[in-house]
Amino acid sequence: MGKSRIVALLGLASASAIVLPMLAFSAAATAASQQTAPPVGRQLAEIKGSDTVSGDAVGVSVAISGTTAVVGAPGYANAIGLVYVFSRTAKGWRQAAELKGSGTVAGDFFGYSVAISGTTVVVGAPGYAKNAGRIYVFARATTRWRQVAELKASGIGAGDYLGDAVAVSGPTAVVGADGLDKNAGRAYVFTDVAKGWRQAAELKGSDTVSKDGFGYTVATSGATAIVGAPDHAKSSGRAYVFVGSGASWNQVAELKGSDTGSDTGFGVSAAMSGTTAVIGAPGYKKATGRAYVFASSGVGWEQVAELKGSGTVGADDFGYAVAISGTTLVAGAPGYSKNAGRTYLFAGSGQLWKQIGSLKGSDTAAGDYLGYSVGISGDVAVAGADGHSKSAGRAYLFEA
Repeated sequence: MGKSRIVALLGLASASAIVLPMLAFSAAATAASQQTAPPVGRQLAEIKGSDTVSGDAVGVSVAISGTTAVVGAPGYANAIGLVYVFSRTAKGWRQAAELKGSGTVAGDFFGYSVAISGTTVVVGAPGYAKNAGRIYVFARATTRWRQVAELKASGIGAGDYLGDAVAVSGPTAVVGADGLDKNAGRAYVFTDVAKGWRQAAELKGSDTVSKDGFGYTVATSGATAIVGAPDHAKSSGRAYVFVGSGASWNQVAELKGSDTGSDTGFGVSAAMSGTTAVIGAPGYKKATGRAYVFASSGVGWEQVAELKGSGTVGADDFGYAVAISGTTLVAGAPGYSKNAGRTYLFAGSGQLWKQIGSLKGSDTAAGDYLGYSVGISGDVAVAGADGHSKSAGRAYLFEA
């Protein structure tokens, strides 16, 4: 799965169970009530890198934390890759930094995955060293960003694609390597300790086998991690929940959607906020797609909602990317309307979730794939459209 995702970001067909090229979405913004200001779905900004050109694929990955947004451009400079950091200022969103990994070369795809928590950014470069992959950690001191670690995992070799997916929460990072062991896959936990970032644990699902793609997506919140394996059981897919600290991490649950079946791809995407998780299944019903919300009761995890976007049809791939912040959830449908794409906002808690917005970029068009990546923090959502403008790519920020 790792290899197919890297190939896909340059516009080629994905070889994974759910065939998607570079994605991004478009949709009509839906405002809240007349008394609500600003309106839900209002576009705040359209961003690209200061030196972006066609083929850079800005927006393959996005992440946001507070007033800082991070956007990956893994196609930059013959796929060396680059990451752009944007900050929200009194005058709007402005580029604050360009990040690159030490020693990265053509084909490394630095920026294929990104994650941010506070002043820490984690970046994956799954193409590094014949697709063995590398992870880079950056930290901000005052207004400057600097690389503080370059990480590799134990047992990783060519074709393992470490860094296909990354997540970070405080001093804990979770990284997927879905190509390892004939694509059975693994995930690795790294922690920031007194001597710097160190590998703490290696995770695998209790029943994963070759070609399951465990590690295709990862999510973390506090002491909990979720790892997706979308090709498990004829691509019906699974997501595995782990709890731990330090070197001790244990699987506590195996999740699947209440009505998922072959080729639904449950686990292509995953996100967490506190004790609530959302898992995407973009292959559901001829790729109309679904997203499933789960909650932890303290003694187990249970599905509390099944979501779909208004007007979604076959090939829309709703749920290909998901993100959640508190009581607001965002899901991308990058295949919508000839791959122009859409992003959908939902609000709720427990079993009560409702759609509150349908988003599109101000200039998105067919082939832009808005919603290939999404992120949310507080009242701001971000969505990538890596196919925009001959795959130069864009990212759009919206009121959530």
